[in-house]
Amino acid sequence: MISIPNFFLPSLFCASGQLQRGLPPPLRSFGNVEIAPFKGGAPAAVSISADFELAWAWRNLSSEAMEARGAAERENVPRLVAMLDRHRIPITWATVGHLFLESCKRGTDGCGHPEMARPAKNFGWDGDWYVHDPCSDVCSAPSWYCPDLIKLIQQSDVGHEIGTHSFSHIDFGPDGADTALVQREMEACIEVMRPFGLHPRSLVYCFNHMGHQHLPLLAALGLTSVRDRDRVRLAYPERTDAGVYKIRESMNLRFARRYDYVAKADLFLRESQKRSAAFHIWFHPSDSWSVFTQVFDPILNTIASYRDRGEVWVATMQDLASYCEARAMTDLAVTTTPNATRIAMRSTVDVNRFGTPDITLVVALPNNPARIIVIRDGVSQLLSPSAVVRGRQPGTIQFDVSCRAEQIDITT
Repeated sequence: MISIPNFFLPSLFCASGQLQRGLPPPLRSFGNVEIAPFKGGAPAAVSISADFELAWAWRNLSSEAMEARGAAERENVPRLVAMLDRHRIPITWATVGHLFLESCKRGTDGCGHPEMARPAKNFGWDGDWYVHDPCSDVCSAPSWYCPDLIKLIQQSDVGHEIGTHSFSHIDFGPDGADTALVQREMEACIEVMRPFGLHPRSLVYCFNHMGHQHLPLLAALGLTSVRDRDRVRLAYPERTDAGVYKIRESMNLRFARRYDYVAKADLFLRESQKRSAAFHIWFHPSDSWSVFTQVFDPILNTIASYRDRGEVWVATMQDLASYCEARAMTDLAVTTTPNATRIAMRSTVDVNRFGTPDITLVVALPNNPARIIVIRDGVSQLLSPSAVVRGRQPGTIQFDVSCRAEQIDITT
């Protein structure tokens, strides 16, 4: 039963520390040109992640409970894909690597995956780490494999990201995994994802046990972002020394007992816009379908409304990290005359990890430009007038351009 009125929620979450001010976006201003904190000049970003695990996350439960979780997730995922399609919202599916397999077999020692390293301890069961692995196939044991669902997600038009959640749902915390285990787990994920045309870029730590001590290794393996848990819930993505971005968890999907959870999401979304922060919500696809229809769908509708008004940019974890990296690694040299502005661009983005994302430039101009010419790879191209819009601040224009562009000439 809801007992706390919505007007009291700001005071409640300020008192709890959840609305404590987090990391702001670094200033990237060059004369009269700024690289916007988020794509499209949106005041905030929104990303969503799903811990896609089937039975792998629930091995401390009974066999019946494990299978029930796997069955529920199998039933929910197609409906979630349809729901996200309807709202045109892409998310990051943090996927246990074993789910990419069609089948697997026991080794000569009778254990599953003898080629894999084992954690030093299990989590509530005796025997081998892989004792629950049926070592069968997707038809016989659909709670342990799901290449069919992964392909379904890939077929969506909204552009979901398939991230990683380790190969066998290990604990990344200091007491759960050493470097050798994490490396073998991630290498196995890379191997099983390759036939799907994928490489893991985003990681969600299992059990929400932070494993930031492994960030240099994760960066070396090509990852660019991790989901981060901290008391502060709204912050700009943090670039670590390893070059991997921490995307702060804002909320996890659930029913709230004492207040309206959709109203909380709306509050956090409005606060993120005031702070140039990234809002992130995550969920387990195996949860009761009622939480998706009664809570998640209304939250998606709220997000879509803000997106359609240009007030948030909805992105996957990978795309959010790529934009932030392009923004951080692009320098501008701006020269102006009474009738022209020339922007020389230099980017040091690692394209093998982050790609070549567009960045949004905000230019202080009193009048609309007559033309904008973008030079990339020595080729000049006239920017379409429809690609140039008025900025959110008076007297500015904004437009998107590849971070690999070399020069932009604006004539007024």
